Amino acid sequence: MIVKKRMKRPMTQKEMAEKFNISVSTVKNYIALPREEYEQEAKERRLKAYELRESGLKWREVGEKLGTTIDGAVALYKRHLKIDQKIGG
Repeated sequence: MIVKKRMKRPMTQKEMAEKFNISVSTVKNYIALPREEYEQEAKERRLKAYELRESGLKWREVGEKLGTTIDGAVALYKRHLKIDQKIGG
């Protein structure tokens, strides 16, 4: 089964493994995104942080809209500049 919409999991991978009497690595194999999808989602998230900040929002507001902390929002913005715009070292 392929899940298109990501959602917050109700328990940790370790808790899932214990509940279903399987290994943690089996849980990871079932719930992991393919690498290409993960990278695309990460790129979109970095771009969203960049666009929100450039639109004039404060870091706190950017973090709230992305469901992360102020530091998380700043990190996404900086990664967008470094990785996606090929600026910096």
